[in-house]
Amino acid sequence: MAVLATLAVTTLLPAASLGQPRSSQTFNSPGIRQDVPFWQLLGPWIRNDSYSEHPVHKVESFNLESQQTLSRLREIAQGVADSSETLMIRVRESDVALLDSRGGTRILPYDGKRRNLGRGVRGRVLEAGQTLTIEIVEPYGRQVDTFFREGVWLVRWTDLEPRNLPTFRIGTVYERPEALLEPDSPMADPPAAIQVVPPERGYGALLSGPVEIQTLIIDPRIVEVEFFLDDASTRLVRKRPFRTRVRLADPPRQQKLEVLAYGRNRLYLGRDEYLLNQVDRPFAVRIATIRSIHRAGNAAIRVGASLSLPRNATLEQVEFYRSDVLVEVVRDLGREAAAGAARTIQVEALIDGGRPDDFIRVVAKLSDGREREDAQLLQGADYQSEIDIQLAQFQVLVTDRDGNPVSGLASGDFEIRENGRSRRAVALRTAHDVPLVLGLAIDSSDSMLPTWSRLKYIARSFLEAAVTPGDRAFLVDFDDTVRLVQPLTTDQPLLSDRLDYLIPMGGTALNDGLLFSLLQYRSEPGRRALIVITDGADEHSRSRPEQSSEFAERLGLPIYFIELDNSRAGTPGAAVLRRNRERLRRIAEETGGRLFHLELHGDTRWWAEPIEQVFGQIEEDLRHQHVLTYYTDQPHGAPVEPEIRVTGRGLRLRSAVSLPGID
Repeated sequence: MAVLATLAVTTLLPAASLGQPRSSQTFNSPGIRQDVPFWQLLGPWIRNDSYSEHPVHKVESFNLESQQTLSRLREIAQGVADSSETLMIRVRESDVALLDSRGGTRILPYDGKRRNLGRGVRGRVLEAGQTLTIEIVEPYGRQVDTFFREGVWLVRWTDLEPRNLPTFRIGTVYERPEALLEPDSPMADPPAAIQVVPPERGYGALLSGPVEIQTLIIDPRIVEVEFFLDDASTRLVRKRPFRTRVRLADPPRQQKLEVLAYGRNRLYLGRDEYLLNQVDRPFAVRIATIRSIHRAGNAAIRVGASLSLPRNATLEQVEFYRSDVLVEVVRDLGREAAAGAARTIQVEALIDGGRPDDFIRVVAKLSDGREREDAQLLQGADYQSEIDIQLAQFQVLVTDRDGNPVSGLASGDFEIRENGRSRRAVALRTAHDVPLVLGLAIDSSDSMLPTWSRLKYIARSFLEAAVTPGDRAFLVDFDDTVRLVQPLTTDQPLLSDRLDYLIPMGGTALNDGLLFSLLQYRSEPGRRALIVITDGADEHSRSRPEQSSEFAERLGLPIYFIELDNSRAGTPGAAVLRRNRERLRRIAEETGGRLFHLELHGDTRWWAEPIEQVFGQIEEDLRHQHVLTYYTDQPHGAPVEPEIRVTGRGLRLRSAVSLPGID
């Protein structure tokens, strides 16, 4: 069969590719065993539709008179198409395991013995050498899959023998996941080897003098890290956890910190840089001046607005209203409106007439769709002195006595005190008004294999519901190392598609995965939340547990942990998992998130409904987040640390997190 398949595969693959492996598509992983004869077939694969036969098209090409027969064959063919999008071939002890894109898992001994797979399904390995051939017998008939390598490709021939129906064969060609990425995709870049952990500082405070700098080591080959400050080398560290102290300028100013990572024999492995004391500002607008003037004998009003623009934000236009009437739109805003450093700019407009009971409204719009506005009554507003604004923003979540998120709140439901003085909340925006920045970090270690299919399906459904237009999300995959599978994107279908690039293999680096995920937020504007899914204690992290815990508490965004527990009481790993659970619970509580613990003993089919409920509760929390804003007279760069209370009876403030947070 292998010889025939090799001859036939030339009809599927491009002739130039046969026997010419591309070095950029080689795959090497510590999870690939090379002590089995078919080891070159192991690992993750993704179907290349350009060179694969579509099962439904193949069936429709048959000359069948019976529509009933054709309909039944189409159904079988569609099942093959759905399940063959991705493929994972693993070896577990003396078994070979195949995981398909629908989550179906076939685990068979590769010594040829037949195994009962449940529900009337039996399977066995017919050949396990250069070619791997597997037979599956189901109530509907028999299926034989033959796998072999042809250069960089994995070729699969599927022979289907349905009961009382014509037999047919499907040819499928697979590539490694990295080979299918677009050339300009962020995932096509080499993975990060090292990252700087931003040093601790107060909200809006600047750093000076001696400061400790920590790093997150992602590439396990790193043995040396060199630290640079403003392009001058300060220290070479050869001992984990690769941290040092640097002396920053006093008085403080913006400075560049850079780290270079090396392996043995001074092999360069990667770098990262971080700008210290990079001052940012929230996006805000405030009417700064209103002056009555006379123009050509008629009364007029000159309105000046002061706009605070965050770093890298582009101001698109400013609208001026007299009451509800739009009177002027300013689009020619000069070079200051273009993306750049954080800055405050002034915009003016001249408005004719106006009664004392009119009000002036100014609306500023950024190119990314964000809007801010301010309004002022004309009465008593002959002149206002111009002020430099600082808008403090806090992400809040309020619950009732039972812990359920509460909606229908107003700014008057909150009491704000700063330095002993009461502050008035100027706005309370709902989750519908403020875009969400969501992180999803998934443990893809070996032990996740039994629950992988259902988990991936539910995670995809959650992303479809939680990531609405305007929201952004990213996807992190961690086993014994960490990967940014998808950087921040508004493309929800792309995000869901990237879930197929997660393949369960390897150990667990939970602390590294948590810290790496938190580092993706930096100063991203908007509401924020992180979801971490794991099933085990940390085994392979290179960071200290305290690093991820301390940074999580400092960053303050709500973290939701979903722990899938396969352990049993009394087993050696149960005590370790309990200690890990308590640490995750503390992090969740201190950041305003939650820990969900699901036990997965025995048949795992039952837990589909509980985990759907967990994702539903998280989605409910995200929908009930609010952004509370008020004006502070603290100067820019000074810490803003108010006391915030919710005044309603029976209500509890679960979390109040400053935005944008770490920059």
